[in-house]
Amino acid sequence: MRVFLFEAKASGCTGCTRQAWAVIGLTAIFLITAPTLQSQNTPNLRKLVYKVAPKYPPELKQNAIGGIVRLAVVINPNGSVAKISPVGGNPVLVDAATVAVKQWKYATSDHQTTTEVQLDFIPHN
Repeated sequence: MRVFLFEAKASGCTGCTRQAWAVIGLTAIFLITAPTLQSQNTPNLRKLVYKVAPKYPPELKQNAIGGIVRLAVVINPNGSVAKISPVGGNPVLVDAATVAVKQWKYATSDHQTTTEVQLDFIPHN
């Protein structure tokens, strides 16, 4: 059995491999952080004018079960909530948050908008 090992040598290019990895690394960092930077810089165009607090499910509160619920909210031009889609969270808490957020009102606009809201359920006895 013969094994051939080849060593690639670039003439006149010292550190080419290091430069290639640096470019790959910087590209990966850019691709990972670009969506985050964009979402941080996007202003919330609709002001919340009426908010209903969610009712903490008693069985979860008694057992000190909390969590964070994230919802994608579609807002009609008149400020009412058109659609709610869960993004993450305990399903029981998502239900409680959805019931509350359906009652929220936003400032009017000339078009429908979408925003993401986060509700924190912290069990305090």
